[in-house]
Amino acid sequence: MFTITRNGLDAISKDLGVISNNIANAGTNGFKRSRTEFVDFYSKAISDSPNNKTGLGALFQGSQKIMQQGSPIMTDGALDLNISGTGFFILSPKIGSDPRFTRDGSFSLDAQGNLITTDGFNVAGYKRDEIEGLIKTSAEPINIPLSITNNEGRNVTLTGINIDAYGNIETTYGLNNIVKRGQIALAKFNNDTELKSVGANAFQATQKSGLQLLGSALEGNFGQIISGALESSNTDITNEMVSLINTQQAFNGNARILQTSVDITRRLMDG
Repeated sequence: MFTITRNGLDAISKDLGVISNNIANAGTNGFKRSRTEFVDFYSKAISDSPNNKTGLGALFQGSQKIMQQGSPIMTDGALDLNISGTGFFILSPKIGSDPRFTRDGSFSLDAQGNLITTDGFNVAGYKRDEIEGLIKTSAEPINIPLSITNNEGRNVTLTGINIDAYGNIETTYGLNNIVKRGQIALAKFNNDTELKSVGANAFQATQKSGLQLLGSALEGNFGQIISGALESSNTDITNEMVSLINTQQAFNGNARILQTSVDITRRLMDG
């Protein structure tokens, strides 16, 4: 009984941690909630007889991401992007690290014109060649010059950015100098629920998730890109609060059982 109760407390503690993290990130753009998974735990004697197996309660197996899409939040920001459907934005890695992927499309331009996340990671896309058009052999960091020299030899600054449903980037300099820059790249996975969380609302590929499959919006079964909107967290705060209360009650019940077991053992030893 002591072992069963102790394993139960350990499993419930981890469940509380997962639920608390879901609640804490209910307001985080593009956040994907997790759910805990448990398995029955048995001890096995040296004999192979099934009658020699003893139940030892529940064992925490891990947590799984729920990739259900969150609702769109309209912001009207030109660089706030929402993927409606399948796909992840690709974040160019720092030197020596694997690429990261996110559903949080809250982007901005830095002082050099690089398209970056709030944590400073570069957003990847396909470059545009004036002759060949979009080059989709690889996704590279997107750079949008903050000023150009127009056909009249005048230096004009960036005044507008438009990103369409396909992820194509069109920039305006001055009043009417329009330049097409490239396209936002997207990635998908055979099993995105097995992506590894690496902080800052980003993921990395694992053996179970499979390698990234490159593409772009409205290509194949990739979703479309909506400019001027962000994806909200898919956490339902009401459901999570109910789960939190139920889990806390289960924890308190197991703790009382464990304390009773300890008290009985102490009395037997003293007697």
